[in-house]
Amino acid sequence: MNSALYIGATGMKGLSEGMAVTTNNIANVSTIAFKCQDIQYSDLIYTTQAQMGDWWLNQEGSRVAVGQVGKGLQVDSVRTIFQQGGMESSNTLTDLAISGKGFFQVTDGVNLYYTRAGDFRMDNQGVLRNPEGLALNGWKVNDSGNADKSILYPVQIDRFSTMPAKASSNMSMVLNLGLDADRTSDAGGNPYFSLLSAYDASANPPLSDSAVGFSQSLTLYDAQGNARQATVYFDKVSGQEPNSVVEFVIASDVARSGDGTSPSEGAGLLMSGTLTFSSSGQLTDMSAFTPTVAGDKNLQNWQPANLSDDGSPQFSLDGTPVSVGFGLKAGGGWEHAPASADAVTGLNSLPSMGSSATRAQNASTAYGASPQFYMAEQNGYSEGQLSYYNIGTDGMVTGYYSNGQGKDLWQIPLCRFTSEDGLRRQGNNLFAATAESGQMEMGAPGTENYGTVQAYNTELSNVDMATEMVNMIITQRGFQSNSKVVTTADQMLQKAIELKRS
Repeated sequence: MNSALYIGATGMKGLSEGMAVTTNNIANVSTIAFKCQDIQYSDLIYTTQAQMGDWWLNQEGSRVAVGQVGKGLQVDSVRTIFQQGGMESSNTLTDLAISGKGFFQVTDGVNLYYTRAGDFRMDNQGVLRNPEGLALNGWKVNDSGNADKSILYPVQIDRFSTMPAKASSNMSMVLNLGLDADRTSDAGGNPYFSLLSAYDASANPPLSDSAVGFSQSLTLYDAQGNARQATVYFDKVSGQEPNSVVEFVIASDVARSGDGTSPSEGAGLLMSGTLTFSSSGQLTDMSAFTPTVAGDKNLQNWQPANLSDDGSPQFSLDGTPVSVGFGLKAGGGWEHAPASADAVTGLNSLPSMGSSATRAQNASTAYGASPQFYMAEQNGYSEGQLSYYNIGTDGMVTGYYSNGQGKDLWQIPLCRFTSEDGLRRQGNNLFAATAESGQMEMGAPGTENYGTVQAYNTELSNVDMATEMVNMIITQRGFQSNSKVVTTADQMLQKAIELKRS
């Protein structure tokens, strides 16, 4: 009977701890990213009954456990259930939830902690911190646009940062140049440079609409970030059958003085050349010339343009080489290129990209007799101020600037462990790594077995109230039953004592 008292006491003690676990779960039903706990019980040691009788060895090779008496209950373990919690949307970008596996890494400057609670806010230095002031760690993106994974820093966003200007280094256009007539003829008899001959920067515009078959403008940027309007003029070259040849001139805008002084005729000229199309309208060849003397229209001072590493002809915009693309690139250098444009006497004497030239799938064409513009792009921009930033599912923090450009600034990694059950709770939604948690690995969200980052969201507690209420009822009934065992054993002892009195 004394044993019954102690056994009942172990049950009451263990189940009271179980009630504490259930109560803690219920108390944290609204704690973001809280992971509920589950208590596991095990039985205590057993004693063997004396005078067990012949039945003990009646079954050969078997010693049944009926001859043992248990000594009660003990708490075996309290486990954390890392099941995914629900998502709740918010109106704050830096509310971050993890969908799938992983933890954010945060630091107080000395120690490292791990959390699923992503309610981060920016402090007065631009550092993302949780409500306890711990900084979120991340990878800084280097100048090449890649996250530097060799070292971690607190994620810090400078809301007043600027993006320096970038000079244009290439421009490209995709057009259909099905031109119906040769609108400009060269007085000198060279049909491939009629536009160059007619170009006059002192007039506004330098080439009238009636002098060109088609024109398209594009904004370029110099090394200081100043916008420079560049216009490409096109006109058909007659008498080139069975091919179709289009001549072009590229010129930048020309500053006009307020005192009435006119610029020179050739001011702003950047490049002149030809595009050759097959009878079916496919771009097959290209030539390009640039001036050796700025503003000079003399063909003797125009030489075949330099080619970039990828085979695109280049002109110079205030000292910066700019590659030009219409959909065709040379496989090597120019073939049978003359010393200057003045030496051109016919189509075969123009510089050629040759048979090794490569044509892009979306190269310019010459279908029908209706010119049409499809696309133009260049890679320069002016200086810009940070306007806003965004956080992608891959954890990439991207800044968007007033110049219309975007730039990756940081990447927020996720951490995972060999054994999540080995993590130690630290309070404040934090976990600490231990020897039992095993190796920590860090990776980019959305790769391998890492979850994704969901901005404008917080992860809810994974406590299931229905389950916890049932656990509370079962635990209370178990505790009540064990307390009844204690009182019953006490009554039995009392009766035994009363026997002596009688």
